[in-house]
Order: sequence, then C-alpha cells, then structure tokens
Amino acid sequence: MTQPTKTIDGVLRRYDPMVRKLPLLFDSPHSGTRYPADFHHDCVRDAIRWGEDSFVDELYAVAPAHGGHLLVADFPRTYIDPNRALEDMDPHMVDVDWPHPVVENPKAAEGIGLIWQNGGAGVAIYERKLSVAEAERRIETCWRPYHAELDALAAGILAHWGKRWHINCHSMYSAAFAEHLGKAAVPGTDIVLGNRDGETCDAAFVDVVATAFRDEGLSVAVNKRFKGVEIVRKLGDPGRDCHSLQIEIDRGLYMDEWKIERSDGFADLKRSVGRVVAAVADYVRAQV
Repeated sequence: MTQPTKTIDGVLRRYDPMVRKLPLLFDSPHSGTRYPADFHHDCVRDAIRWGEDSFVDELYAVAPAHGGHLLVADFPRTYIDPNRALEDMDPHMVDVDWPHPVVENPKAAEGIGLIWQNGGAGVAIYERKLSVAEAERRIETCWRPYHAELDALAAGILAHWGKRWHINCHSMYSAAFAEHLGKAAVPGTDIVLGNRDGETCDAAFVDVVATAFRDEGLSVAVNKRFKGVEIVRKLGDPGRDCHSLQIEIDRGLYMDEWKIERSDGFADLKRSVGRVVAAVADYVRAQV
C-alpha cells in the first residue's frame, strides 16, 4: 500500500485520492491487527484472530488510485468494534453499573456487541468483568477517533458534491470455518452485499457492484445473513443521495483461515477487486 495521508498510531490510517477526487469513500473497520497493550484478554490470541478481516485493507488498497478515499482501522474489533453503536454495549460485562445508554441488540446478546466477549467455538475472551474505566478508555482512544475521521470524510464529501457513495469493506468466514466456530454461513456464495434490505443505498448501486463481481466469475447474494450494521446504517440515506453498501468477501477465496495467511488465490482476487473498484468509480463519475 502507498503511504497514508493521515495516521493515528494503532488506531487508523487514511488514504486520500491520488487522482481526481470522487464522492466515493471506502472503509475497512475490521482489518486491524495492532493489539493494544491494555487488551488483557484471558484467552489465547490466536483463538480470536478469526475476528480480523485479515488483508481486506490490502484488497481495496487501489481505491485512492481511482479517486476514492480509504479509511482503515488498525485496532482489532475484538478489542472494541467500530461497526457497533455505543449503545450496543452489554452492560453485564462491566463490574458496576454502566453509566451510558444501552439498547437491546442481538449482537450484544451473542457476545459480539461493542466490546466482544465471545470468541466463538466456546472461547470466552474474558474470565472476569471489565471495569467501566477500561471500557471507556477503549471508546475514547479507538472508537471515537475512527468515527470522527469517518464522519469528517463523509461530511466533507457531501458538502462538496451534494451526494455520496460509500462501501463498507468486510470479509466473512468460509462455510468450513463457520462450522468450526459453530456459526451459520452463506454456503456456496463468494460475495454478500448488504444494504439493510434497501434502507442504505439504492438498487442501482447494488446492481453495479453485483454485476462487477459477477463479471469476475464470483457468485453474489444480496442481504443474505450479512445485511449491514452500524456504519452503513449511519452513512446510508438514499433519499439524500447518500448510498452505503456493505461487501462481505468469502475468506476461503484468498486466505488460509486457520493459519491466517494469504493463499495462492490472493493475488487473483486482489486484481478482481481492483476491477470492481474501477467499475464503481466509473459509475460514480457518471453520476457527477
């Protein structure tokens, strides 16, 4: 990847367009691998590294060369998840009353809310309750800076162009690894696009992205299991011409999920994603 335009060490990297700017924003909130020194989990780290969207930032590194911004989180989502709202905290995982608002959320009930406590496959991340101060420190040092940068980019694009297209970049465990984790998967599907059943972007944008992936020989499903969570909910408002789409890519296409290493398919997939990004940029350019 090229050098970032802005960094907050251990928190985020921002890459700005290298060519004529477009109202196009990509973010990879789950590809962080910088484990903070105060992440005092009680499980073996390798048991929770499946939570990383490993190498996704590399797959989309070409975005600035096509006029898009790219924002990348460097902290792991098992520490604190930027694709959750602050209200998605499970108040039972702290040692005293949680002093902030919460909402009922199935993700938190599953142990993968704002701060994860369930590592899958029967792995508990903690054998204790966190202190309120620990949780609040994670919010202030990681969650807020990431969202502040994301919000500033999104607001700047909208102010300049009056419209915006955003892609929330993710990966999903393969069917084989889902079985290992005891989780459901989307078998036989390479790509899952999510717009919360039409709430966060229009059908035309979904069709552009789906067609571009299918042109690469990849199978595509829409709003199957992975429909999009907090970030697309926040940035998507098609009535204001603000379109936000989540993309999940099957990790089995490009990595060994047990070793967390790039596989022989990585280079080919990266080229395919590059052509998808180019198609998206062409579409956005035609709208402005």
